[in-house]
Amino acid sequence: MKTALTSRVRTLLSLLLLQSATQLIAKEQVYNLTIAEQEVNFTGKPRPGMTINGSIPGPVLRFTEGDVAVMNVTNGLKEPSSIHWHGLLVPPSQDGVPHISFPPIPPGETFTYRFPLRQSGTYWYHSHSSLQEQSGVYGSIVVQPRKKRYYPSKESVLLLSDWTDSDPHKVMRLLRRGSEAMGVQKKTSQSLLGAIKTDKLGEFWKREAMRMPPMDIADVAYDAFLINGRRTSEIAAKPGDTIRLRIINGSATTYFHLQYAGGPVKIISADGQDVEPVNLKTPLLIGVAETYDVLVKVPANGSYEFRATAQDGSGHASVWIGSGERKPAPDMPQPYVYDTMDMFGWKKMFALTPEGTMGMPTRRVRQGAFDQPGMNMEMPGMKMSGMDHSGMDMIGMKVEGMDHSGMGNMTIGGMKMEGEGIKLNPPKWYDFLLREDAARFPELASDNMSSTLRPFPPYKKLRALKDTSFDSDQPVREVRLTLDGDMSRYVWMFNNEVLKPENDILINEGEVVRFVFINRTMMHHPLHLHGHFFRVINGQGDRAPLKHTVNVAPMTTTVIEFDANEVGDWFFHCHLLYHMKAGMARVVRYNSFTNDPETEAISHRRYDQNWYPFLITDVLSNMNQGAIRYENLKNIFTLSWEAGWNDIPDDVDALWEADLTYNRYLNRFTTLFAGVYGEGSMGGEDDFELESERAIAGIRYTLPFNIHSSAWIDHEGEARITLERELMLTPRLGIFGEAEFDTQEYWSGQAGASYLINENFSATGLWDSNYGWGAGVTIKF
Repeated sequence: MKTALTSRVRTLLSLLLLQSATQLIAKEQVYNLTIAEQEVNFTGKPRPGMTINGSIPGPVLRFTEGDVAVMNVTNGLKEPSSIHWHGLLVPPSQDGVPHISFPPIPPGETFTYRFPLRQSGTYWYHSHSSLQEQSGVYGSIVVQPRKKRYYPSKESVLLLSDWTDSDPHKVMRLLRRGSEAMGVQKKTSQSLLGAIKTDKLGEFWKREAMRMPPMDIADVAYDAFLINGRRTSEIAAKPGDTIRLRIINGSATTYFHLQYAGGPVKIISADGQDVEPVNLKTPLLIGVAETYDVLVKVPANGSYEFRATAQDGSGHASVWIGSGERKPAPDMPQPYVYDTMDMFGWKKMFALTPEGTMGMPTRRVRQGAFDQPGMNMEMPGMKMSGMDHSGMDMIGMKVEGMDHSGMGNMTIGGMKMEGEGIKLNPPKWYDFLLREDAARFPELASDNMSSTLRPFPPYKKLRALKDTSFDSDQPVREVRLTLDGDMSRYVWMFNNEVLKPENDILINEGEVVRFVFINRTMMHHPLHLHGHFFRVINGQGDRAPLKHTVNVAPMTTTVIEFDANEVGDWFFHCHLLYHMKAGMARVVRYNSFTNDPETEAISHRRYDQNWYPFLITDVLSNMNQGAIRYENLKNIFTLSWEAGWNDIPDDVDALWEADLTYNRYLNRFTTLFAGVYGEGSMGGEDDFELESERAIAGIRYTLPFNIHSSAWIDHEGEARITLERELMLTPRLGIFGEAEFDTQEYWSGQAGASYLINENFSATGLWDSNYGWGAGVTIKF
């Protein structure tokens, strides 16, 4: 810890020197940027995109530390837009987040950003309006230091991104609707047959018993992965050259494993901040919105691939460095997503809440049980909570220090055998049913902290060049945030709450603010705090590295802390674009800050949520049933119906029942609802007859083994209980069943199967206890 006097004197002198130097040598560096709609083609199919100055990505903005950056941004779109300068320390009004920093830029107008550059390093910029970033509104920033530390042969910016030919709003709607189609499109689905093939049937059923969703590495099916807007490109270089690669992950949702065929890479900077050099021989996992500067050497006699492979294994992009015969980087093993952490326990199985089933109930979180950085899980006979497991393999219990580099996959007597971290997955006769399943690959490897094949980010190895600690007498404010989510409804939250005014994080200038992130999901989350750099508590003591974006791995705790010295309102959010739009965000507000009147007048818009309509209906030969939903993140209006015309009395054409309800989502297990229910008949003497109507109120709750239950009581004291379950046998083929007891009508039920044709249609056949057998199509929109 620094003493207060020493630190404050040093800070004051630094500010005076910086101000004097800036006045003497600062120059304006001006860029004119125009955002526009334009047809682009990354996949062989022309598609609408959004460009900056006519290209995706936008131009590289180059500055020198101390310059005054002036960006004239013209919005050529038909909708409001913005630009955020990711990682740059700017005044609050220049941060580019609509309704927090400033009013968005209207169509046809120009906004001028102006701010001094207080730092050097590799950064990037992107739209913070709607889903424009996914459509192409992003670019890179390079700020050269006044005094260079490295003198490579050349430098190259590598801006990584993901591209979908689909409208991003359609992607968001599909995620919110819930569908097996996205996994099928990516060919990363999970199923009962896939679990059998990978010898994980036991873990599959344990996971179902615990009501856990399948391990999800990435949400979106992308059509292309790009580096500087291209799937493959080249960097001219001579043998012996040392090249500084300024790597930026500007993707919307994709983590990348980085590999260089020419040898190890040397990390010299992370998120624009120099660190002690780290020689890395394993793949480098770069989270969304992070940047790394690395040095690579060009060997003789060849062109060496620098490859960025999507973490879910669905594709890659490449840059070839040098000239001559091409030397490819090794293929990344595909993720072994069936190899999940075994968290089964009878007490957790019957826990009332999702966090309880994961062994991380909110009560224990508030008690500080998971505050220490590291893995948060318990295994039989071993207390894991809060331990730092960076040197342990949680799957295979590898002991760090053993040299497994020569093991890989061993071949003995002509037979290939499993080596360190590799699961061999030989062909089976039923593989034709698993063409879209994550089990289709012949070799698989698990993601974990100590893996040399599919490692987590190298945070443990990052060490700042100088002391980054704070004054020992500064007050400390601790903010504990759990990371929570629901893949089925696609709602993502902090502390089980989405972005709303009462959840703003209030801080005071002069404090040390410590964020404790406790990830209660099975996904990685890249968390970004605007306007600040923070220390990542990684075991390096006073040399903890400074970052603006930090990855929080599944079921782990990550701790960061920052000096509250940038007064303003600042956005804080998960940088997976669709997670941010699905609620995983907060506003960090300094109590002493007053926003400008124009921005304050529209500040309520920062909490707006989109409403989505959805339809699902079975159009069958014996009956029709379905539901229409209109919902935002936690409020759902539902019209459900069932009508049948098979095996009914001759004097009517059809029997029907329907209910209209308002549903309040509480968590992944629990939803409360209230509304009206009616039933009757059609045809006969009366064309439409309402025979019964009831006011109802009840609860929907997910039971162990992912059995979905619904129970309600009506205004006369009558009740209904429904149990239903769906099980995917293959990525496309599922079976389902339903049992219902009504105190007025007694038992009824359904059973059937459905085969996914595409994201909107499935072929379905079922037996209904009231209407007999039928077949037809399920429609989802």
